[in-house]
Amino acid sequence: MSSSNKKTQRQRNKTSFISPRRILIIAQSTVTQLVRMKVFYFLAPIAAVFVGIQFFDAPWYAGPEASQPQQELQMHKNLCLGTMMLFSSLFAIVSTALLIPRDIEDRTLYTILCKPVPRLDYLVGKLLGVMAVVFIALAVMDMILVITLHFRTGAVLADVEPYLQKLGWPQELVDEKLDEISAHGPTMTLQYGVLAYFFKASVIAAVALLISTFSTSTLFTIASSVMIWMIGAAQNIARQGLFEQGGLAEDSGPIAKILATLVSLLFPDFQIFDSVAEAATRAANISSDQILQLGGFTLFYLGIYTVLSWFVFSDKEF
Repeated sequence: MSSSNKKTQRQRNKTSFISPRRILIIAQSTVTQLVRMKVFYFLAPIAAVFVGIQFFDAPWYAGPEASQPQQELQMHKNLCLGTMMLFSSLFAIVSTALLIPRDIEDRTLYTILCKPVPRLDYLVGKLLGVMAVVFIALAVMDMILVITLHFRTGAVLADVEPYLQKLGWPQELVDEKLDEISAHGPTMTLQYGVLAYFFKASVIAAVALLISTFSTSTLFTIASSVMIWMIGAAQNIARQGLFEQGGLAEDSGPIAKILATLVSLLFPDFQIFDSVAEAATRAANISSDQILQLGGFTLFYLGIYTVLSWFVFSDKEF
């Protein structure tokens, strides 16, 4: 191949429609940008909360004589997972809302788009960068949760076992009770709950990315993303009240049902993610198929919001 052909091929590779290499570079740059913004500082108070919960007794727990000692562990998981969900979702919104305005202010965006870098690559790279930082933050919080829950579970088991033996329980029943308590410890089911909240934060980040492409105010992007988050959290309840028994199921026409379908498509039902996490706190059985379906649901909305962001962003002049 001649040198001119090689040069043409290189230029073609640089300006291809979508390039994983370009996306990876932008994602790495986004992670570095967010780290420089000191976004990980919020992990310190969260770690303090998780460790503090370790030494807090629930009101219904009165030592090994309590009828449901596993509720102590369930409360620990509820508080920790709730904190992880809140901070990961808020972080996904705020960090995504700041990225494009910060790039415009620093004129980094103009430099990137003049390479030339397709705008789709830029948006996907930014989204993946935010998702990577959210994943790292959740991984750190998850590690702290697993460590504290491990010691908490051991303390509860150490109290309950001699107490049950003192009451004269058969060893088989004692082992059964201990297994029931251990199921509320650091298990794979708990990791599924953390993964569900990562999926949720990723979808919320994609929503914030779409809004930031047409918003002229960071505050408007944050407020709108939070509002969509709240709508998505209450969507399932509203749909049940309007279109199921006791609501408008019999009177609603095709237009109302079409509107309900459009709302379901545009506003993700975040209750799907929360239900998996709630099952994890109850130590309920969560199959890998459920997680795969949840992952597919996440990819579907990531694709929709990224494409919509691309359409809006393509019309903007930089």
